[in-house]
Amino acid sequence: MAEIGSLLDKVESNEIVLPEFQREFVWRKDQSKELIRSLYKKYPIGSLLVWNTENPPEIKNDAVDREKYGLSKVLLDGQQRLTVLYMFAKNKIPPYYKEHEINADPRNLYFNLENGDFKYANKAVRENLEWVKVTDIFKGEVREFEIAKKKAEDFGNEIVEKAQSYQNHLKKIENITSHHLPVQELPKSANVHQSINLFHLVNDQGTELGEAELALAHMSAHWPHVRREVKKKRRELADKGFEFGLDFYVKCIIAITTNSMTYEKVYATPKEKLVETWNRLGETLDYLVNVLQNEAYIQDSSFISTTAALIPFVYYIDRKDLELADREKRKFFKWLYAALMWSRYGGSTDTKLEKDISFLTNENPTEELMEEIKSDRGRIELQPGDLDGRGKRSRQLYNMLKIVSRSNDPVDWKTGAPLKGSYRLESHHIFPKSQLYGNLYNSKNYMARKRVNEIANRAFITPKGNKRLSNKLPENYLPAVKEEHPEALDKQFIPENPELWKLDNYEYFLANRRKIISEAINDFMDSLVPSPIGPTVATTEELIRKGENSRIEFKETLIYDVHQNQPNRALKEEIVKEICAFANSDGGTLIIGVEDGTKDIKGIERDLKLMNDSKDKFELTLNQVTTDKLGESFTSMYVRLEFEEIEDKTLAIVSVEPSPEPVYFEGQRFYVRSGTSSRPLSMEQAMDYIEQNWQ
Repeated sequence: MAEIGSLLDKVESNEIVLPEFQREFVWRKDQSKELIRSLYKKYPIGSLLVWNTENPPEIKNDAVDREKYGLSKVLLDGQQRLTVLYMFAKNKIPPYYKEHEINADPRNLYFNLENGDFKYANKAVRENLEWVKVTDIFKGEVREFEIAKKKAEDFGNEIVEKAQSYQNHLKKIENITSHHLPVQELPKSANVHQSINLFHLVNDQGTELGEAELALAHMSAHWPHVRREVKKKRRELADKGFEFGLDFYVKCIIAITTNSMTYEKVYATPKEKLVETWNRLGETLDYLVNVLQNEAYIQDSSFISTTAALIPFVYYIDRKDLELADREKRKFFKWLYAALMWSRYGGSTDTKLEKDISFLTNENPTEELMEEIKSDRGRIELQPGDLDGRGKRSRQLYNMLKIVSRSNDPVDWKTGAPLKGSYRLESHHIFPKSQLYGNLYNSKNYMARKRVNEIANRAFITPKGNKRLSNKLPENYLPAVKEEHPEALDKQFIPENPELWKLDNYEYFLANRRKIISEAINDFMDSLVPSPIGPTVATTEELIRKGENSRIEFKETLIYDVHQNQPNRALKEEIVKEICAFANSDGGTLIIGVEDGTKDIKGIERDLKLMNDSKDKFELTLNQVTTDKLGESFTSMYVRLEFEEIEDKTLAIVSVEPSPEPVYFEGQRFYVRSGTSSRPLSMEQAMDYIEQNWQ
């Protein structure tokens, strides 16, 4: 056991240090608040793990004088907690970090002297006497008697009694540094790889350590500065507009080093090989950013919904030694657009990357890559219905419109000047929201908001132009744009029929523009590499033959229990859970009437027999349970049911679009698609998933 205050003093004197292989400070502010709240209530907060060694690995920020150190305590587990406690108690950043490395500094946390609550600073908190800063409490700078005196003047309370109450609360926080924590120690006979493995083993008690982080830790055992080099490259590319997460760089290293996405293969890679890979990767990433900006119309990382889609391209560029013929690049651009537009890496990312990387040594890699997307989605081409109800949160489709708009050489609606290069553009509502809500829709209605904010109601213009148009209706400003700059509307795929610019015809405008946009995107894709002649939409029979995957699920019946030979109303809820999981992932197709194990076509006739052979009743049953469990607006907008006859049997084909917002089963349970099955997430897992995919 060790006293918290003593531990913090050892951090300050560099007796406790942080190894370079440790990840950065990753805690959110709410986690820091809960740590202090737990200690205030004297709840246990777990133990620390340190490694006693006379020969420590590379230390973060060189926080050890290597000419003077003796036995060091290398912190393996507990750095998030110790870092937070240090910042609160010492009111400064621990020596193993620099100020800019703390992304969620918690030191603006306040404590309520009246009720013992904790809140982060806002205007109301700062202006209320009973809220005091936690760092001031640790420094002993809170004057509880003066606060009690002012409060007594306001409410007539007894000053001494109030001050005593405040002091009792303050002492509970001040005494936190006197609490003791269990400290487990790894002996100095351990080596760096043993310490990393133990670091990973115990880390699941705190913020989850991803496979990429663990791989980077093992790489740092051979090349201590690998993390620094990655951070340096991250800053360099961020300055160019491409902000990529740590996982992206690690996965690129793994792909190039091991020709796979198997993390463990990189653990024993010697320093020379890692340095060689990294030097090549640096040049490859510079090449990638250059072609994305100058040839692929991708101005910055905001155009990319997932960086996973770049990894096969990075791998291929490296294999080709940065020498890609123009046709090769255009093939990869087309695949990249398709992978982004259809969320190729939305689920089971590493499994799909492993498979896609394996294609890149073949003679025609992009054809096989495209076939994988087609196998998942059933088609490559965009259809007008794909844009129905889709807004800016549908990043894949919204970004595709941005890309195609840039490729079409748009011009400023006022001056006619080309909007090229790094020109900053804003998303403009062609029909202003204020006019639509004021005349056609209720802003409190979910479906109405979807209509108002559709991608089909967006154009990209300058901030000045956006401000100038304000809430003007298109029938009042588009005629002038068309007259002064005849090609301006066509370049942004806007219908030129003046009747469609009228407010009463807004729904017709949307339908017309969805068609124009989808055709423009398909034409743009074909202009890169023409699609082969023949059908591009996979048939239902083809989907069944290929079997279940992340976007295809089979169910034998809706309500008929094949084991009990009788109705089972609980079965339909299982189907709705699958719909919920598809919606929260990348969408998908649920085929009812197929046995999942054998892929045998059974048909839904047994269900229909329970419903007087009525397909309408089948549809009504499915619609009602989906509406009850997931909500009416979601069901009507993103779930579509069709019937199909195959082998003289009727199948129910349920198409589910990915939702632009999280979907909860019965308002509380959150399901996602994982490989060939659906699984529920815990509340914490759901919050992380939502943050990554919607925020």
